[in-house]
Amino acid sequence: MKMSNKKFIIYVVILALTVAIAGCGNGQQAPAEPVSFTLGSSTAFDTLNPLSSYMQVTYEFFMLIYDSLVIYDENYEPVPNLATEWSHSDDNLTWTFKLQEGVKWHDGEPFTSEDVKFTYELMMNTGLGYMYSSYLTGITDIQTPDELTLVIVTEEPKANILMNTTPILPKHIWAEIAEEELETWPNEMPVGTGPYKYDSQGPNFVKVVKNPDYFGTKPAVDEYIFVDYENVDSMAQALILGEIDGATNLNTAQMKQLDEDPNVDVISGEELGFMQVGVNCWTDEASGGNPLLLDKNIRQAIELGINKQRIVDIAYNGQGTVGTTMINPGNFYHYAPTAAELRDFDVEAAKALLEASGYLDTDGDGVRESTDGSPLEFDMITIGDNLEEVKSGQLIASDLAEAGIKINNVNMDSGALYDNIIAGTYDLFIWGWGADLDPTVIMGVLTTDQIGGNNEPFFSNARYDELFLVQQTELDPQKRQEMVFEMQQIVYDQAPYIIIIYSNNIQAIRSDRWTGYQQIPDTGTFFHNLTIYNYMNMKPVK
Repeated sequence: MKMSNKKFIIYVVILALTVAIAGCGNGQQAPAEPVSFTLGSSTAFDTLNPLSSYMQVTYEFFMLIYDSLVIYDENYEPVPNLATEWSHSDDNLTWTFKLQEGVKWHDGEPFTSEDVKFTYELMMNTGLGYMYSSYLTGITDIQTPDELTLVIVTEEPKANILMNTTPILPKHIWAEIAEEELETWPNEMPVGTGPYKYDSQGPNFVKVVKNPDYFGTKPAVDEYIFVDYENVDSMAQALILGEIDGATNLNTAQMKQLDEDPNVDVISGEELGFMQVGVNCWTDEASGGNPLLLDKNIRQAIELGINKQRIVDIAYNGQGTVGTTMINPGNFYHYAPTAAELRDFDVEAAKALLEASGYLDTDGDGVRESTDGSPLEFDMITIGDNLEEVKSGQLIASDLAEAGIKINNVNMDSGALYDNIIAGTYDLFIWGWGADLDPTVIMGVLTTDQIGGNNEPFFSNARYDELFLVQQTELDPQKRQEMVFEMQQIVYDQAPYIIIIYSNNIQAIRSDRWTGYQQIPDTGTFFHNLTIYNYMNMKPVK
């Protein structure tokens, strides 16, 4: 028996209503699926402990879990967060912060000014949390007149006090950790006050979910899942197939493919930081580096002999600019070497400098030797799964061979490289640093008190150390700029770091699914830009 079209439509409608009613037992609707955003990255979380983490991807996680007194908006202006307002004394030595009312930690405990005092003093007293603790130098006293008032007293004026984005930790949890265990404590269940709460993690992912009790504006995305991809090609394919919603640290070779996909918004955004060749300058007898590298002339000759533009063009497919000093162009504190100072690619100048310093190729094997016969042959460590850095190492070895310097490239993973750096058992390495808007953190890396930790080249210079301390107390921007300029001049002259490239970060978002995001700043990135603006404003396309 045939059913008419009209009867068939009525039958389908009745059937659909029956199924819908049955699925909503007792008149209750089925819960909606959470709005979820999965973000891929080629770098993994190092630790969930803010006191010992150094990875940029983990920094993003901390910004969502923990709050700070102030945060950056999309224009890089400091705006209220846990602090609602602030004022300072006429001599700029005493700052008073008023705090948000009714804020609770993710476990329900109340947040108070004591938590801020505890966090700051913990980092100041232990030296842990380097990404943040350098913003706390010069503080002599922290007072808590009441639960919603914090008073900070400084020895000298602090130029960067409103650029301090230190994550505030819960005293009721961290005060229970023994001091000797603080650095290695895994913090497996992080508790903060932020817009997102820790949910779970696995071998290659970390998940956060929206905090329903957050004191600020609630974001539209219910959960963010950070996924680590060992292979960036797999990550790009996952984005194209819709298995993930966004990706960072993509390979330059994938940009064209993604750019042709109408469903993907891909950018090559300028990021704060640089990729460098680090040189072992440790003068201690415990150093495992080649002692020839203690000669500044060899370090300068190495820079003269590297064709940085070729690295930008070939290893990075043009996605970046040639590097010189430790602060990015466009930043108020960036120092551009003068024509007389600049060590642009010049093989003949590299040869002349080495010959004038007594390094000759006496046996005709193409490698120069010192006066005692030691060859200018150095091992350079690169991270094996970073294709750009591996290719950069190959190009550098080829370039320096022309100047009579032999480079042996050694590939290893980032953990092994870090172990070698801490022990001082290397000659050269290629790695990168992310940076901040304020010069304090990145310039603090090369201070003498950071040797054996963040000071990877084991560099030490008394004038540099002096300037680092004084520039933090100078409230006149022009005078402070002059000091930071001189610091960059010292490093450029001494060459413990050879800045190769200010690289871009290639990132992408499924624009067919998401809206509300933007590049920060205009030529910057979607993520890894020191703000949570896009995390908070991302919303699904209707």
